[in-house]
Amino acid sequence: MNILGKMTGGGDGSDIPAIDVATANDQLRKQEVTLVDVRTEDEWRDGIAIGAHTISLGDPALSEKVLSLVQNDNQKPVALICRSGMRSMQAASILQRAGFTSLANVTGGMMAWTAQGLPTQDWQG
Repeated sequence: MNILGKMTGGGDGSDIPAIDVATANDQLRKQEVTLVDVRTEDEWRDGIAIGAHTISLGDPALSEKVLSLVQNDNQKPVALICRSGMRSMQAASILQRAGFTSLANVTGGMMAWTAQGLPTQDWQG
């Protein structure tokens, strides 16, 4: 069993685990998870979590790009973050339907991340 847990559902997102921002930051820092920020370019300009990868929810190649980030291993842990947690859940559902088996939604998104004073960096677009 990996850090985020295996999923067995039908891809509707109902079985995607939620993790809080502190846990996501800790796992990211330990390189135990790939964090993907699915907000828009305009939102990324406000800052991204240090170590996060930026792939917008609207990108038609979302699944393929995330698969590339995890070296074509859809079992590696991936956490998704957006502004508040809604779009990241949609992205997690998309990835689940594409065969990813270890996903998590970061609850509260970047709003919670910044509220807790967790580290961010400027987006390098």
